[in-house]
Amino acid sequence: MSKLHSYDELVDYLGHLRNLGAKRSLIGKSGLGREIHLVTVGKGGKRVLIVCRQHGNEPTSTEAMMGYAKELFNEEDLMEKVTVSIILMANPDGAELYRKICRKGKTSILTSYVARSVKPYRGDMNRDHKKRKFPEAKAIGKAVEETKPNLILDLHNFFQNYEYTILRRPVHDFCPAISTNSKIKTETMRISYKICKIAIEAVKRAGGNPAEVNGLWPSFYGRLLMPSEKVLDTYYPLNYDIPSVTFEAVGGFNLCSGKIEKGKRLHKASTSAVIEQLSGFLLNDR
Repeated sequence: MSKLHSYDELVDYLGHLRNLGAKRSLIGKSGLGREIHLVTVGKGGKRVLIVCRQHGNEPTSTEAMMGYAKELFNEEDLMEKVTVSIILMANPDGAELYRKICRKGKTSILTSYVARSVKPYRGDMNRDHKKRKFPEAKAIGKAVEETKPNLILDLHNFFQNYEYTILRRPVHDFCPAISTNSKIKTETMRISYKICKIAIEAVKRAGGNPAEVNGLWPSFYGRLLMPSEKVLDTYYPLNYDIPSVTFEAVGGFNLCSGKIEKGKRLHKASTSAVIEQLSGFLLNDR
């Protein structure tokens, strides 16, 4: 089983990134009092906000983006054009609980689902972006206000056997998703869709088997949840006119499945491809 970085290790790593030249800012505290940080690299006019680990039991985004943030310092030309801001652990309480569960070797869909939610309220922060009753959702809102992003990427995991047991579809290892809310502006939706297509091609080049846009989820999910303002990738496009995309990669729920390394690779491949192409089209398109 791959090692997961603890919250304390992440905080230390943020100090390392700051020493390299990154900007680090406090955007809030979790329900149990852990600080939630935003780290920013680059000084370009095209701005992207990456949100990792809204769900504590979906670890690969944190692990992938920790390494990617450091690699950005080697991309001097790109960082002159783009500013990348990352919330590496949006739900630190759930993430810490999940790490403890995995360390004890008792990972299951049931136990990891407990770690999915924020603490101590036991609610889903990705159903709270409209009301923002959880401090973790408020922290993301503060990051949006501070960074004024042209694009939001929300990184998640899914349990690969979900397709076998529920949907009976061929197994994919990556799926980009966007809101199905008809009130979002056409141009905002067009950019979000284009971002998804860039990610799909990048995942294919990385050896993945991506689903099409919104292709992983059953139709009722698209009708009921994806248009809801409770969810990040609907709330911010609808109320702030910010293109927002969810990237789902394999590696969640059952860490013992050995899929975490693949999920890390696909998150990095998709996100880096979008940021590289972001420098060339996003603001011009708008």
